[in-house]
Amino acid sequence: MIRHRLTFITPLFSRGSYDHLPEIRPASIRGQLHWWFRALGGSAADENAIFGSVHSKPVLASKIVVRVGEIQGQTGEMNTLPHKNGTQASPKACFKPGASFGLIITERLGGLDERLRKAFHRTLETWLLIGTLGLRSTRAGGSFVWTPESEGAFTQPPTVDAYRTRITELLKGAPLKAVLLSGPDKVLGAEDVRRIISDTLGGRDDKAGENDLTRLNHPLGKIQPRKTSPLRFRIVQIGTCFHIVAMWDDRNTVTGNRQGDLQGVIDLLATRGKQIGKLLQGQI
Repeated sequence: MIRHRLTFITPLFSRGSYDHLPEIRPASIRGQLHWWFRALGGSAADENAIFGSVHSKPVLASKIVVRVGEIQGQTGEMNTLPHKNGTQASPKACFKPGASFGLIITERLGGLDERLRKAFHRTLETWLLIGTLGLRSTRAGGSFVWTPESEGAFTQPPTVDAYRTRITELLKGAPLKAVLLSGPDKVLGAEDVRRIISDTLGGRDDKAGENDLTRLNHPLGKIQPRKTSPLRFRIVQIGTCFHIVAMWDDRNTVTGNRQGDLQGVIDLLATRGKQIGKLLQGQI
């Protein structure tokens, strides 16, 4: 068994059957781990061997069990789009910053062999370092800190340099680019940083931005047809300071983006006066 305690530093917009009742769902965490396993270069056969598959013949049961417990903290409404005002900010029910839960992961059915366990542990630690959870997760919603609560659990790197070093080690050979950004220059709260990340381009009031993003194959994602943003952000708390992790999914066959689209969107954001564009320049 591996156990960590996760504490959210930005709102978690995650629900089950009812819009007004936020939930922390093991299925959502499993979905994140699936995504990160593939993004790190894991094969379909290994993914099925670890997580199970109803499509394989014979059907494979998961050897990993994800559970949550001891959920604590306040719920309420917060803005999913913190850079906007009023109804345009799209407030939704959430777990507010400071909410926490225990994440328990166990093996079953004989467990994993050492090769698969190493691949799974790499996935889990990468998600803890760079990943998020819930709605607006690519824009740093559902960012968290964590503490180990069992033998074999992972420890959050205590310094900026240690965090950067561990990201580099985990992503070695993977089709991903990630960096812990320098700045902003002044000390900001987590919600201020989330506002910087959310203030990008496109939407109903920015047709010029939509046209520019179309030219770059939608590097910030789109709603119709649905495309997840290949440029993802996470807020990291180290000591009392909040930092931004930026990650680019470089799997062209998955994202449809071309070489140069990352630099293209960074230049576009900076040219249009977006602070996140200025922070990204020369760093990823």
